[in-house]
Amino acid sequence: MKRIGEILIENGSLTQDQLGEALDRQKKTPGKLLGKVLIELGFVTEEDIVVALATQFNVPYLPIGNYTLNEAASELFPKELIQKYLCIPLDRIGNLLTVVMADPTNEQAIQEIEAATKCKVQAFVATTTEITTTIQQHFHIDISSAPEIGQGLSHSPARSSSERKAEGQSPQKS
Repeated sequence: MKRIGEILIENGSLTQDQLGEALDRQKKTPGKLLGKVLIELGFVTEEDIVVALATQFNVPYLPIGNYTLNEAASELFPKELIQKYLCIPLDRIGNLLTVVMADPTNEQAIQEIEAATKCKVQAFVATTTEITTTIQQHFHIDISSAPEIGQGLSHSPARSSSERKAEGQSPQKS
């Protein structure tokens, strides 16, 4: 799996020198995510980081700023899960629920959403800022402690539990 710095350089969002400077700064603040350092230095945007993470984890990126939420999908979705997993139900077609999440690689979140909605989840990623803004405006939920970008991303592409079962795989534990 490619590292996020390599992906950003390949995308033309970052230079090798900028990456080196950010890695040096990151070493001085243990535990700080590289994406956060790159944004603080002004080398990349939050969207650049999310696009790179989407590439890294093979999860589609869906900018939700101009997307109209489907009311039926919103009513089906428990607000507790919206707040717990920083996710937004966008649309429902039959038994397929399209959800945008800050961490679409979180298998536990996908399983819990599928159990609560009785739908198969199709997960997309968006920036934490886009998600929290939409949650606050549309659902009137205060999100005061949003996770940092890329925090907690697992190392496997997100798939619904139905897809894992079809592939003969057992659900992964977080």
